Amino acid sequence: MHYQQPPQTYIGQVKLRVADLAQSVAYYTKVIGLHIIEEEQEKVSLGTGNKILLYLEEGQNLQRMPDRHAGLYHFALLLPTRADLADVVKFYVLNRVPFGASDHGVSEAIYLNDPDGNGIEIYADKPDKGWKWIDGEIQMTTDPLDGDSLLKEASEEEWNGLPDGTVMGHIHLYMRHLGEAAAFYNNVLGFQAVVSSYPGALFVSTGSYHHHIGLNTWHGANAPSVNPDEAGMEWFTIVFPDEENLQAAIKRAESVGLPIKLEMNSYTLIDPVGSKVRLTAHGH
Repeated sequence: MHYQQPPQTYIGQVKLRVADLAQSVAYYTKVIGLHIIEEEQEKVSLGTGNKILLYLEEGQNLQRMPDRHAGLYHFALLLPTRADLADVVKFYVLNRVPFGASDHGVSEAIYLNDPDGNGIEIYADKPDKGWKWIDGEIQMTTDPLDGDSLLKEASEEEWNGLPDGTVMGHIHLYMRHLGEAAAFYNNVLGFQAVVSSYPGALFVSTGSYHHHIGLNTWHGANAPSVNPDEAGMEWFTIVFPDEENLQAAIKRAESVGLPIKLEMNSYTLIDPVGSKVRLTAHGH
């Protein structure tokens, strides 16, 4: 979990626009296993312990995202242990919750879609001493998950939601062009490429994590930009380890003419496909 804290730059929170708040809250609490931390008339924040990971806000007359769109592919909730993932999988199997599953070599993951079609990954990292690097690239795979092995680690107790210590592990975005994605997320925001040979995708991180951000062009160069009239991601936060690193990123953004909006304790930039990216420093 040390990749989601200083001295790394990491993903903090995600905010979604949802068509039906009650339906979405029920899904994220009963199926995903987050709990409500703050609640207003049309807004709810959810997380584990007292840590907010996800904001939901109901929009008026929101359209559903088209199947081929730019923006959010999935956000990924990182669990503290493999046993925690086993508990989630056991609950889903017993309750016939449909999900996808993969062994990525560096992690084991399951995948779901919320009522608005937003992608969600829930995963546990494998020990980083076993991650394989070749010529500066992390080796990730998409193999079947060994469910039998995983379920041997599940608890006998009734599942009570995601555990304290769950964090936003990474985010994966649909882009139109990898070059402009790299210019924004690497050159401006300071991430480093850790996988650039995968077809149509780029994975970037800090501190040699397998990825804090995944970027792909699998929806094509003509994928429509993020549309605020559609359900989907409103913004996500990138958390810099300190104010010095945050201000360095702001200066790089200014140097290439990117518009920057200061809101509360964060700066908002718009990425090449229209996703709002909020930049903040750890502890703010």
